[in-house]
Amino acid sequence: MQHPSPPTVTEDRLTDTSRVETFSDGVMAIAITLLVLEIHLPDTGGGSLLRQLGALWPSYLAYAGSFLTVGVIWLCHHRFFDRIRRMDGLLHSGNLLLLLTVAFLPFPTTVLAHHLEDGGWNARVATAFYGVIASVQTVAWYVMWLALRRNPALFEPGYDSGYARRESRQAILGFVLFDLIAVMGLVVPAAALVLYVIAILAYGIGYERIRARLLAR
Repeated sequence: MQHPSPPTVTEDRLTDTSRVETFSDGVMAIAITLLVLEIHLPDTGGGSLLRQLGALWPSYLAYAGSFLTVGVIWLCHHRFFDRIRRMDGLLHSGNLLLLLTVAFLPFPTTVLAHHLEDGGWNARVATAFYGVIASVQTVAWYVMWLALRRNPALFEPGYDSGYARRESRQAILGFVLFDLIAVMGLVVPAAALVLYVIAILAYGIGYERIRARLLAR
C-alpha cells in the first residue's frame, strides 16, 4: 500500500502574510499611542501655565522623534509586505524582532524626555541609548531581507535574491549610521538628535526616490 508523501519542510513552514500584517499594524498602533502618555499635564502650582507648557519641550521633542520613527517603520513595513506573498520561519523571526523594538520604543522615549533637560552625562547616555535602540531595528530589517535572500520564492513576481541582497545592504548602512549617532550622543546630544531625525526622514521619505534615480541610470 502506498502512503501519500508528507509535505516538504518548505511547504509546511510557509504561511500567508495577512495575519502577520494585521498583528504588526496592531502592535505599531498601540506603541505609537503609548508615546503620548509621557507628556503629562503640567502642575502650575499657581504659576504660569504658559511657562509650564514650555518646560515640557523635552517631552515634545522625544514624542515627535519617536512618532516619526514608528511612522517611518510602518511605511517601510507596508512597502516591504507589498513585495512578498509568503512567510517562513526566519522571516517571522525578523518581523518579531522588529516589533520588539517598536513595542520597546516608549521606554527610551521616556528616558530621553526625563533626562534631556538635565544636561551633562545623563542627557548623553539617554541620547545614546535612544540611538542604540534605533540601530537594533535595522538588525531586524537585515534578518528579514536575509530570509528573502535565502528563499526568494517568498517574493511576489518581479523580485529576486539580488534585490534582497541590495536592500540588506541598506540595513547594514543604517546599523552603522545609527550606532555612530549613538556614539555622537555621548559627546553632543543635541547634534545627535538632529542627525537622528534627518536620518529617519531621509530613509522614510527620500530613500525610494534616490533608489529609483540610481536604478534609472
